[in-house]
Amino acid sequence: MVDARILHTTAALREAILRLAADRPVSRITVADVTRAAGINRATFYSHAVSPGSLLADVLTPELDRIREEDVEARRTAAARGADTDELAAITRRGIDAVVEHVVAHRDIYARGLPDTEDASLHRLLVEHFTVSSAQHIRELDAAARPAMLDDVAAGFVAQGFVGAIGAWLAGPRRSRKALVETITLSFPAWWH
Repeated sequence: MVDARILHTTAALREAILRLAADRPVSRITVADVTRAAGINRATFYSHAVSPGSLLADVLTPELDRIREEDVEARRTAAARGADTDELAAITRRGIDAVVEHVVAHRDIYARGLPDTEDASLHRLLVEHFTVSSAQHIRELDAAARPAMLDDVAAGFVAQGFVGAIGAWLAGPRRSRKALVETITLSFPAWWH
């Protein structure tokens, strides 16, 4: 059983970093800012995280992991019953839409954090998420129809494109989430399907 104090501290840290990161880039958030907002001391902070950026990544990662797990399970189930490429593409689109919904739910944080040149924790977080997701997708491609390529390089290429698209969308004029998902889907390399 987890100690109630640990649960309380974890919740206070989560709330504090989300609130602070919505107001300013992570690089401008100090450990003192987080400890003050969470009502804890420095030692307690460091028992949970090494920096405000790592704390923010630790808070957001489980949401992205859940999206990936749901996507993988949906693809596995669909493939087991012989789903066609259109159904598999729809599952991929739902996964992308879920990530975009995550970004929208934390829009202020990502809008301030992705272009932050002094702390790349959010950029790394999204690139890692999309690299792992893309690598899983690439492994599922029909080996006979798939081009000879370096899987890790292809996954990195796709991941960086996803993050670039999200960053451009957040930095630009307000446009619909649907338009972003459609643009990402249309931008996939030909071998993706």
